[in-house]
Amino acid sequence: MPEYPEYLAAVVFAAGGVVNALLAPHRFSTAVLLCLAVTSAGLGVAGRSAAAHPTIATVLAVAALLLVLALGLLLLADGVLLVRRYGPQAALLATGAAGCALLAVLGLNAVFHAVGGEAFGALVVAVNAAAGHLTLLFLAFASYVFVQGRSTPLPETTHVVVLGAGLNGDRPGPLLTRRLERALAIDAVRAPDTPRVVFVVSGGQGDDEVRSEADAMADYLRGRGVPADRIVREDRSVNTGQNLRFSAALVDGTTAGHRATVVTSGFHVYRTTLLARRAGVSVHVVGAPTSPAYWLAATLREFAAILWLDRLSLIGLSLLLAVPVATAAFEH
Repeated sequence: MPEYPEYLAAVVFAAGGVVNALLAPHRFSTAVLLCLAVTSAGLGVAGRSAAAHPTIATVLAVAALLLVLALGLLLLADGVLLVRRYGPQAALLATGAAGCALLAVLGLNAVFHAVGGEAFGALVVAVNAAAGHLTLLFLAFASYVFVQGRSTPLPETTHVVVLGAGLNGDRPGPLLTRRLERALAIDAVRAPDTPRVVFVVSGGQGDDEVRSEADAMADYLRGRGVPADRIVREDRSVNTGQNLRFSAALVDGTTAGHRATVVTSGFHVYRTTLLARRAGVSVHVVGAPTSPAYWLAATLREFAAILWLDRLSLIGLSLLLAVPVATAAFEH
């Protein structure tokens, strides 16, 4: 066993992250590797500075705990606010549950400092490492979402594809309305001598919806002055992957040399871009604004979806963290 396994693991993870960034810059596994590097290095620094530099170790520990506390309280408060506003939906309950989980980690640390014990200490190290790693990953993902959600449309756009979202009765809900308004804004800023864009509205009828999302979007656009011959409906899709594939097929059949811009919510841009690349669909994705109260819950849901898309690499890479975690647990 190397003398400093945490630092060795950090170097290996960092090197893997750099290579992955060069070969597949858009995959979230790059962030996984770099966060594993930071987590491993953090374990080494925390463990070896505790005795030699107790003050520094205390400051770092307090800073990490405050970060977890702030994020936990924010998730819990946001979950409670949204459940009170929209009812007990699964995604909203999950937001509050994630906040409670982070606060439970802090409670576990408080109990350990009160009662001590080697076996309990090993458990606390493992839980802290897992919580720290996931927190870093979520913050990295939130940064991805924030930056990519503010991308701008291609100036030569010929088609604007609007991805569906939930309806409010037979009309677009707030989330979908913002996407439609973003699509209209793309068309509105075009030069007067430039051909108007064609709108492709994409969304089937959900089990709890009275009509297809495509029909509701088409009616909304017509009500905002868009002529019917500039609206193409795709009303079969039930998920983002189908939105992209079915819409691409419609666009390919309309105009040669087209350039498509996809409009979705800002928090959904990264996953949409990733799914488009996996499906071989050449599009540019831009985001519509989201209510600040809903953004955190939606980003957490997208985070879980991205982890599921990259689940094999995430599980495989994260298991490698067990070596430095186990070493730190038995040493400290």
